[in-house]
Amino acid sequence: MSTSTSTGTSFWKILAIVIGVLILISIGWSLVKAFMWLVVVALVIVGAFTVFKAFAKS
Repeated sequence: MSTSTSTGTSFWKILAIVIGVLILISIGWSLVKAFMWLVVVALVIVGAFTVFKAFAKS
């Protein structure tokens, strides 16, 4: 037979795990969005440099 304390403890453990996973997902998503902006800026810089080099040669 399970007692109410073990059920309560498992409930709080599951709740803590769910909250922890949600926090990690939100932090991870923020990092992914920041990384995507860095990739966009890097692509713009590389594209501008490539266009500049193409026009400078001709």
